[in-house]
Amino acid sequence: MDPSGAPLPTLRCPRIAHNIRVDGDLHKAPWRSLAPVWLQPADGRGAAIDVERALRQLKEDARPPVDEIGFQPTALRVCCDRERLYVAFHCVDRDVWGSLRGRNQPIYTEEVVEAFLAPDGDVRRYVELEASPQGAWFEARVESPERRRATMRVDLDWSCAGWERAVRVRGAAKRSPGSGPPDCWWSAEWAIPFAALPGAMPPRPGARWRANFFRIDAAGGGQFSAWSPTFAVPADFHVPDRFGILEFA
Repeated sequence: MDPSGAPLPTLRCPRIAHNIRVDGDLHKAPWRSLAPVWLQPADGRGAAIDVERALRQLKEDARPPVDEIGFQPTALRVCCDRERLYVAFHCVDRDVWGSLRGRNQPIYTEEVVEAFLAPDGDVRRYVELEASPQGAWFEARVESPERRRATMRVDLDWSCAGWERAVRVRGAAKRSPGSGPPDCWWSAEWAIPFAALPGAMPPRPGARWRANFFRIDAAGGGQFSAWSPTFAVPADFHVPDRFGILEFA
């Protein structure tokens, strides 16, 4: 049971007529016409996001900000077609970095965006998908019968067959934090086949999944963002009872 008592958010997933070419460009259709939702501090303490400033900073031709950014905003958008769920993260970031490459490295210790998806609505079983600005990725299936990290089991042999992903950086992704000039943003664009997800069927209008979406920026003491805050201190994303509702149009 969710100990926070906070209501769970609902994210509506619109349906599109044509598939998306996954290349990391979030300034193309349909993303440019979809209003984002903004990730919040995962501990639930809230942050005042200047949406107009954040959207300016996420423009295709944005320049690095002249002043410091406290909490770095992340715009989240989702949509689907008959065969895939599309997820787009657009991250304001003055210092884009990452040292790890390839599959299932511990990219959650650096910079990463993440999606936890429970298509059948049972939060004791879900998949974890992650990507870094360097193009590294993480994919796993999680069994959490007691819905807590201490007893969960992570299957790293599972793969999300056909998962397409791409990243773009406005700036230059560096190997370590603070090792280059300021950046503007980085983006991650995913196409996730419904057929690849355990228990998933192409969702009909009104179908509801349980899900959560996250971002980690480990530099400078770390920032942990979530669509549905987990309220865990220290930060912990594996709090299935805090998964929100992903509702398909």
